[in-house]
Amino acid sequence: MSNLAQRLQNAMERAGLTQAAVGREASKFGDPVSQQVVQHLASGRNTTSRHLLAIAKALNVDVEWLIGGKRLHAEHGNVGAKGAANLKASRKPNADTPRMQVAEAQRVPVLGMAECGPDGWSLWNGDVIDTIPRPSNLMGAPKAYAVYIVGDSMEPRYYSGELAHVHPGKPVTIGAFVLVQIRPTHDGDAPKAVVKRLIKRSATKLTLEQYNPPKKFELRNDDIVSIHRVVGSGEF
Repeated sequence: MSNLAQRLQNAMERAGLTQAAVGREASKFGDPVSQQVVQHLASGRNTTSRHLLAIAKALNVDVEWLIGGKRLHAEHGNVGAKGAANLKASRKPNADTPRMQVAEAQRVPVLGMAECGPDGWSLWNGDVIDTIPRPSNLMGAPKAYAVYIVGDSMEPRYYSGELAHVHPGKPVTIGAFVLVQIRPTHDGDAPKAVVKRLIKRSATKLTLEQYNPPKKFELRNDDIVSIHRVVGSGEF
């Protein structure tokens, strides 16, 4: 178990909050935070997340302490078993928050995918497995993220293990490289995702292209969860 996981568990115990409650409280400070995100951090499965600042706020502790044990909020010891009600009563503005927000904005989360079949299809879990310095092609993109390319189906354009930079807010046009996420076949299964080149799009379907081996295939729009533009790649 990581030290971050232990500190998170200690802070949750002092606050009297469950993992689900921490997720709900943290969601009030920005993007939704699922119980799974909190669970993976508390178990040590993940050692970083773009939601750490919000989770620290929800628990009324310094994010610097949560990450590295550097400091503890003065209010931390006053949070008791009544949980969220006490948090709201005791929460005070943190002078470090603007600086931490700037630092967080200068990095981009790397989301996890795992190879699950031919033609580059990967299991999509959406967990933050790392963060990287924000590349220039993702400046000003608040929802930007990166993924590791899985498989060799897009060589020589993208190689396995290369980091693809994804800009969800940039328009997807014909000829663009895209990360497409599709619905799972069965409820409870992980969604699948793939990086390909978009070559055709209609009201009911889209056509994707891969390079290795050369191949084109179609997806129904009803099966697609999201389609985001890949704007570049790099290594860190």
